[in-house]
Amino acid sequence: MSLPQITRLLRWEHPLRGEALSLLRAAYQPDTRQATVVVSQLADQHGVTYDFSRVANAAWPLLRAELSPDIRSIVWVAHFGDFSQHDPGGPETFTVISLKVTENGYEDDDDSDRAITADEVTRLFGGQPLAPVPEVLAELEPST
Repeated sequence: MSLPQITRLLRWEHPLRGEALSLLRAAYQPDTRQATVVVSQLADQHGVTYDFSRVANAAWPLLRAELSPDIRSIVWVAHFGDFSQHDPGGPETFTVISLKVTENGYEDDDDSDRAITADEVTRLFGGQPLAPVPEVLAELEPST
């Protein structure tokens, strides 16, 4: 099943280091009104899980504008691998990030984060596996 999807470089504000850039990929399931958002931490960028609520708050307007204004729930996933670490031997990992919704936006809820597999992410994206990060970045950024 092909779901409405977006792929973007997302700029957000790291609380200690200023502007940061991450790869955001999202899919929307209209029947359940749920979105799944995978945020890949890129090499030489600031840690997305230090304050993931800032990433989510930066992404929220984009998700509503480009996927659906009627999103009822979001599964937030932090994504790491050799594309985000100085050690090219690092394994690819996915972590569902628990966030609380408040009147001021999202807040971190670190107690409920949990690891998931690439197969689970594929299922959340309607059966479509995520393309490798370097391939996606090559399509998004013009070569210089």
